[in-house]
Amino acid sequence: MKRSFVLLLGGLLLLLTGCAKASVETTPTATAAPVPAVSAAPVTAAPTAEPTAAPVQVPADRQAGPKEERILSHCLSILDQLPYSVDLDGDGQNEVVDLVTYTPADGYPCWAVTVHRGGEVIRAETEIPDDMEHDLWTGDIDEDGCYELFFHGDMASADYVIYAWRCDLSPIPFDPDDRLVRWNEENEDESNVFAGYVDGFEDGHIVIEGVVDMLGTHWGVRNFAIGQDGTIGPVSTVWSFDEEEDRALTVTRELTAYRAATRKDPGEAFTLTPGEKIVVTASDGCERMWFETDEGKSGVLLLTPDRDDMWLIDGVPEADFFESLPYSG
Repeated sequence: MKRSFVLLLGGLLLLLTGCAKASVETTPTATAAPVPAVSAAPVTAAPTAEPTAAPVQVPADRQAGPKEERILSHCLSILDQLPYSVDLDGDGQNEVVDLVTYTPADGYPCWAVTVHRGGEVIRAETEIPDDMEHDLWTGDIDEDGCYELFFHGDMASADYVIYAWRCDLSPIPFDPDDRLVRWNEENEDESNVFAGYVDGFEDGHIVIEGVVDMLGTHWGVRNFAIGQDGTIGPVSTVWSFDEEEDRALTVTRELTAYRAATRKDPGEAFTLTPGEKIVVTASDGCERMWFETDEGKSGVLLLTPDRDDMWLIDGVPEADFFESLPYSG
């Protein structure tokens, strides 16, 4: 009886122990859930504002407006910068200057200058063939706040001419300069074309290089400006020649020259003898030719225009005084 009771009590204890163990194994532990693997790609936060576009870099040769700060009287060649943007008329809005070709009646393409102003395009035609040397300049010569335009080109075989316009491409006439007229012919009407080419600008003057055909052909420079009457005329009184580029002339007979104390007064007379060489240095284009000899003497020759023999010296054709006279072009 006692043994049976003990066995029954032991069985009850084992049953209670097994239930407790089972309860522990089926209850979830308090440990945290496993952390998922982190992706290798970084997480980017959403932007807080719209992105700002990067500024567009405009090439310098296409930017609007003058390329540099400069005073209006400063002039420059713009041929290599076309199409060129500049405020031509001073109204605060830039115009665009360009060169185009057109075909005149003879069928040979020539250059024309264009100005784009808003939706308007104005054009000035020239007679310069498009395959000949040329250049285009701009600047305010008369300092009225508006730019002028100057175009020069080779007509044929070093026959250069200059065109001049206001900012609206209305022509600026050149003073033909009575002193350059030969054979006492009446002067032609004013024209916006002048023989020569633009060599640069200096102190508000246009420096023009042109030809003087006296004692041969000589290229010289001379300053011009826009006068009160609106025409372009000479400022300096003579054409100056580069001594190094001009050819020496050899005297073949006695030749009367003058000391040239000043360019207005020829001064004391002296004689050049056969064999002496002279280099022309300047000319007024109508009667006087300044020179230096190979011995360093300077003087002036007085010439008179003649229809048959070009120029006379003391009534004798110029060609009779020199071995040769290099006329050309």
